[in-house]
Amino acid sequence: MKVLLFSSAREAAGGASEIDWPLAVDRPTLRSLLEDLEGAYPALRRVLPHARLAVNGSYVHPPLGSVRLERSDEVAILPPYSGG
Repeated sequence: MKVLLFSSAREAAGGASEIDWPLAVDRPTLRSLLEDLEGAYPALRRVLPHARLAVNGSYVHPPLGSVRLERSDEVAILPPYSGG
């Protein structure tokens, strides 16, 4: 699965703007993906509570555990930003 990281999320992941992430077979939800990403990139813990999330170009809302994922999905992590 493709994970797109923007702004402070990219910085928290060591500068990567895109990660090819293996989908957890036993629990393929958005919540489990985020937990796995936080384990690999602990700095994301400070970013994710404030970020908007999109799956395949559509924003998602809690509960994140009910959002099922497929290997072909694209997840975007969009922290708050400002500017013009």
